[in-house]
Amino acid sequence: MTRRPMQALGLFVMLALAGCGGTAATGGPSVVASVAPAVTSGAVAACAPSTGTGTVAVSIVDFSFAPAAISAKVGDIITFTNNGAKSHSATLNEGDCGTGILAGGTSGGLTFSKAGTYAFHCAVHSSMTGTIDITE
Repeated sequence: MTRRPMQALGLFVMLALAGCGGTAATGGPSVVASVAPAVTSGAVAACAPSTGTGTVAVSIVDFSFAPAAISAKVGDIITFTNNGAKSHSATLNEGDCGTGILAGGTSGGLTFSKAGTYAFHCAVHSSMTGTIDITE
């Protein structure tokens, strides 16, 4: 395509998208999703890998986290230990904070500086999921 048709196409797309906007107050459709994120905002800044001694233990066996619903306090170290033969991880759904890949018999820890609920998964096996509830 030459330059003029590309510019015309770009202008058309911008105008078409602008016509889709609006709010409930103006009678137009809302473009903003009403679904809350599964993870507390700012999870990347609130989470850090840790090599310290764990205060909360999570076991990874076969293809599950035990427990999958984890409760801890700000500053606690959650230690994930892979007790199976397959490699796994514990990785937050938001951002890239996680334990890294854990081979069988190894451990990795996470610590949080902000209260909130954080969804996580195994980066190797996405069907493995859980939540971490951090309180003050």
